[in-house]
Amino acid sequence: MDLTLPRRVAPELLDELAAGDPRAQRSRADLRRIHRAMATLSILEGALDRIPVASAPRSLLEIGAGDGSLMLRLATRRAARWPAVRATLLDRLNIVAPHTLERLRQVGWTPRVVAMDVFDWLAIPDGTRWDVIYASLFIHHFSSAELVRMLGALAARTRVFFCCEPRRSALALLGSHLVALLGAGPVTRHDAVSSVHAGFQGRELSALWPESRDWVVDEYKAGLFSHCFLAIRKER
Repeated sequence: MDLTLPRRVAPELLDELAAGDPRAQRSRADLRRIHRAMATLSILEGALDRIPVASAPRSLLEIGAGDGSLMLRLATRRAARWPAVRATLLDRLNIVAPHTLERLRQVGWTPRVVAMDVFDWLAIPDGTRWDVIYASLFIHHFSSAELVRMLGALAARTRVFFCCEPRRSALALLGSHLVALLGAGPVTRHDAVSSVHAGFQGRELSALWPESRDWVVDEYKAGLFSHCFLAIRKER
């Protein structure tokens, strides 16, 4: 059941911690476990499988990439079908370990880390276009007004956009109070609840995406706790 409460965006504790803070390091480890529990990789792959086969991606950008673990897991699963991909990891902090970058290179992908606020990055005039831009547990950090700006700018830079975010539902809220069962620390326990209140339901993201006949847009529930948005530019 979806929550009847309006969407509420509040600062999350992890965003206020320095990269080397032990609490931040524990929270990032918590997030890796949460991604696995939520089957984020399978949800992401399910969306990517909807891209027309004739146009396999050669360039990927993950915004809010964190430590790069999701990109690495994706590369490990996809490299055989998607060789020689340019993989860009964008995050406010550069916390991608050298061994993560090396493993991406070993599977044949070319990684690049961009340590920058997403809006600062979008403000830079750049003609680069990505085949796919995706995000996971990132888009919910922003207000609707901010998302209108962000999504409009991202749409101009990609032919596919996908995000997997918290679902604003009673079940997801219950789950957010139970992340301690996964071994989550205090920071993650706080942020998990906040993230559900900032999550999405219905067609909320579709309403913020730039109106255009050039896109096929889908917004849907995934798993027990996730809310997804997929936009694919129509082939000409």
